Amino acid sequence: MSPTRLSPLRLTLAFGALALLVTPLAAQSQREIKYRERVTLNVGESVVVYGYRGDCGQLPTSGQVELPQLKTGTLSTGKDGIRMSKRCNGMTPAVEVIFTATTPGRESFELQGDGISVRVRN
Repeated sequence: MSPTRLSPLRLTLAFGALALLVTPLAAQSQREIKYRERVTLNVGESVVVYGYRGDCGQLPTSGQVELPQLKTGTLSTGKDGIRMSKRCNGMTPAVEVIFTATTPGRESFELQGDGISVRVRN
């Protein structure tokens, strides 16, 4: 065998090592969704407050996303991303939950058991 050719075993190991190096980079390239426990906004402003996860390792389906009705604003879904999840023991796919302030006041609510407090000013 010539010194410049790799044996099939070494070639397989090289591709396997490359795959292991590239996979974490692909996962890190996704946008991480931060959990905001408290937010203060003016009427008309919006901010991502939460990453709503589905089953561990899966994005939530539209039927799984349950958003409460609020008196100070509205909740809607945004872009896909990833978030840290204690239940899933690490990063898992999620969809952004966006709060849009519509009425001055204070309010607290829960998403998937996590509390969020909002304050809306004029």
